[in-house]
Amino acid sequence: MNKWSGTWSLPLLLFLGSLQWLHAQDADWWRNNVGWDGITPYHQYLKLTAAGMGPNALPIPELHQQWDTTSSFTLSAASHHRPGETTVNSRLDLRWQAHPRFRLRVHLVPLEWYSTSHALKTERRIHFLSYDHQWAGGDIYVESSVRLPVHWTFGLQSEIRAGIKTASGTNLGAARYTDTPGYFFDVDVYRTFGDRRQFDWEAMLGFYAYQTYQPGFRQNDCLLYGASIGWHTARLALRSTIRGYCGYFQDGDCPVLGMMEMRWGKRSRPWQGILQVSAGLYDWPFTSVQIGIRRDLFLAMSDQGEQARQ
Repeated sequence: MNKWSGTWSLPLLLFLGSLQWLHAQDADWWRNNVGWDGITPYHQYLKLTAAGMGPNALPIPELHQQWDTTSSFTLSAASHHRPGETTVNSRLDLRWQAHPRFRLRVHLVPLEWYSTSHALKTERRIHFLSYDHQWAGGDIYVESSVRLPVHWTFGLQSEIRAGIKTASGTNLGAARYTDTPGYFFDVDVYRTFGDRRQFDWEAMLGFYAYQTYQPGFRQNDCLLYGASIGWHTARLALRSTIRGYCGYFQDGDCPVLGMMEMRWGKRSRPWQGILQVSAGLYDWPFTSVQIGIRRDLFLAMSDQGEQARQ
């Protein structure tokens, strides 16, 4: 018995010690990491910025996509990577062209899986109770857009948009979602060109704000902007986009993102495929790939939307 005990005790202790190390990120680790004063709530130590959280926490609002005048439902999956982190998530997007001059959009990340290194968890100051978490659910975004008469904007197609970010995301302690509301509004202009109007450009300028936990600075106000240029045929569409926003904290809150998008499928058919590849240019450390399928719901509405452009 003593011989067996001596033979296996050391490996057993090493095994138990490794398990303890894997889950050793306790209250003392977090207290030392953030310099806790014993009073301040943990969420005030988190970095509520695009560079300091997961890729779906504070995304950059997309352009209006005025060239898309059809009600649709899109289901997609995305993969985001940065040194020390991999994120995979699903995404739902519903667009309803209620009128040629008015549309609604609702989109969200229903489920997200992530794997983050110890070094990045320490850098993000995540809470010790969330150290081993790997799943989260995202925020819901609701947007409404109103098309302006062409003679108001010197012949350019233009829209005014207002949107809200709900505080429905989970896992704040792991720096996945902010658990705070936000809102944005902007003006978007669009124009086609070329002999067959197969090219177009679009530009956006507006305001984006989200609630923070900083005493005395409960909201971060950001300048929102973006531009894109596209080419399309009856079966294929290609688009290049750059967009971003810039807050006044200057602590990782000025993300800039470049994206290439491809869509394929006949416009006269309800199903289309979508592929997007994007990379952060500043304060956005992620490289992402998203692929999905889209179902047009009311193709007749597309014709009405084209007529409204005239």
